[in-house]
Amino acid sequence: MFDLIQRINAYRQNMTRSQINLADVVLADLEAAGHLTIAELADLAGVSSATITRFCETLGYSGYSDLKAAIVVALDRRRNDKEQFAIAEGDVTEEDSIDETLYKISHQEAAAITDTARIVDREALDLAAQAIINCRRLDIYGLGSSYLAATDLQLKLHRIGLTAFSWSDNHLALTSAAILTSEDVAIAISHSGVTAETFQMIETAKAAGAKVIAITNHPASPIGRLADFVLVTSAKESRFRSGAMTSRLVQLAMVDFLFVRIMQRLYKSASASLEKTFEAVKHNRLSYNQKLSDQ
Repeated sequence: MFDLIQRINAYRQNMTRSQINLADVVLADLEAAGHLTIAELADLAGVSSATITRFCETLGYSGYSDLKAAIVVALDRRRNDKEQFAIAEGDVTEEDSIDETLYKISHQEAAAITDTARIVDREALDLAAQAIINCRRLDIYGLGSSYLAATDLQLKLHRIGLTAFSWSDNHLALTSAAILTSEDVAIAISHSGVTAETFQMIETAKAAGAKVIAITNHPASPIGRLADFVLVTSAKESRFRSGAMTSRLVQLAMVDFLFVRIMQRLYKSASASLEKTFEAVKHNRLSYNQKLSDQ
């Protein structure tokens, strides 16, 4: 369910320099690229026809005609999005007004979540949810901004009675991963899929026999390739919106997708646990109409 732009974003790290240059030329003017022959595109991008063929293969297209069809689909989606949100196309620039900035950010972040929902492997999502339900214990690994999503998932699962641990410290994560078993599950959250410490954690977990789930923007990355189930996000990095911004949002969205699927399967017991946790803290809430003391 990937469209062309999402495929390029997901597999960019696996491209050669010539293929990256080609991708940039195509994305710079999709309209023009859609009308070019393979020889004309090769000449425009300064690459060989063979490079274009390999580029198509990297993206999972059968050939150049398949790529051109994907360009048409991408253009149609872009036009629809532009009409729907009625905003200027493009990323935030230093000249944008505050209104333009807010509209662009809200549109692009909403689109990233929608794109993630569109491309996520439904079967992998359900299998991952079932594996978590069935496991003895769950380890969740994430560093930097990915730790926020890891902690969010751990807290959600803890509230419905599932044993889960989120780790950001490399040594603690490795010692935990080493004692996992075939009855356990490990989740790696990494936007790039190449975070060395996170890879080491799931490599250790997998060697111990645990099933591995990856939440990443790049399924062909080392972390994506090592995982048993890959849940792919769709976050676009830019000058003003770094991967730590958009990736955080789509990772949290993926956590919600996964958690709700678990909740649906454990509805009775999970709902009872949520009610108990709510009851435990409800007396710590102020009345909405709490009288404030005079200052």
